[in-house]
Amino acid sequence: MAKLSDRLMAIYRLIPNGARVADIGTDHAAIPIALLETAKSSCIIASDVRKGPLFSAQEQIDLADLDSPQQIELRLGSGLSVLKEDDDIDTIVMAGMGGELIAKLIEKVPKFLTDSLLILQANNEEYTVREAIIQQKRTIIDEKIIQEGRHFYEIIVSRPANKLNTLTEHQLKFGPLLLQEDSDIFRRKWQKKREHLANIKKILEESKQQGSLRYDSLQEEIKEIDEVLM
Repeated sequence: MAKLSDRLMAIYRLIPNGARVADIGTDHAAIPIALLETAKSSCIIASDVRKGPLFSAQEQIDLADLDSPQQIELRLGSGLSVLKEDDDIDTIVMAGMGGELIAKLIEKVPKFLTDSLLILQANNEEYTVREAIIQQKRTIIDEKIIQEGRHFYEIIVSRPANKLNTLTEHQLKFGPLLLQEDSDIFRRKWQKKREHLANIKKILEESKQQGSLRYDSLQEEIKEIDEVLM
């Protein structure tokens, strides 16, 4: 199997064997290629909203010299609009996008995809992603946190729920399952975030802005992080 980054490998491992997969925003089709190479999936739709990434994806598929490259179907289009009911997709990957965009896509899941497993990796605004999951009567069944160099990535796995679940503000921000696990990577992420906020707070203090809304907001966020890191 072609080498995947730690982030993409974590996503790959979360995809069930035999799944029918849609990789929305596929970029270089790394995950679809890995799925086909290992026979983990034999039906993958890889889409992107731009022609450039799909051209790159096709190049990578050709270079991979797959036995059945036609089992990866490339589609140009926005979000989940590229999928049809007769595709019979049961697993949707949305990775490498902004959290606000992923949240909007979750809100527009067609009825024929409501039972699908969602594997989501936002580059930011994970709070917004979790909030959208709950609002759409889904539940979070798994969460992973990955570090690549200086960057931290959270992966959220969601299924439909029988009832409306709720998460506290704390859980929406930090992740209900990540909070429970309290891993070293999780603590490193939030320690780094705390240091960043403390530096901004110091700059505001030096410029005599202690009474500003921004300063109060920073203090509150630092306090939240301190409670997690205790």
